[in-house]
Amino acid sequence: MSEHKVVYRRTTKGEWVASVEGVRRCHGRGRTLRQARQQLRIALARVVADPYQMDFVEDVRLPPPARGLILRHWVARRRLEKEQGRADAAARAALHALLGLDVSVKDAGDLLGLPPLKLQKLRAKARA
Repeated sequence: MSEHKVVYRRTTKGEWVASVEGVRRCHGRGRTLRQARQQLRIALARVVADPYQMDFVEDVRLPPPARGLILRHWVARRRLEKEQGRADAAARAALHALLGLDVSVKDAGDLLGLPPLKLQKLRAKARA
């Protein structure tokens, strides 16, 4: 698969325009990013044999304040996923210890403050 840089820009009318760098006069337009991406692939079908074999490296052009907020969001999400993994490992160890003391699963859930489905997932991961 080949990688191509796709740039998305907002028009003054509020729609998105997608274009592939290095491919002239081939654009996709849409009210959403998804629609612009689909229209771009349709437009590329006239130029390229199989546009669905192309990987897009997407560059969405936004004003700096919005771009900064999105970057902060993704940094926070990565941090959250890391901490969630640590919390799950601690809960799994605590659940295993509680079950070893013959504490019921319901009581373990109450002690850990976790719903029954979360406990089932933790138990399944501990067995695997």
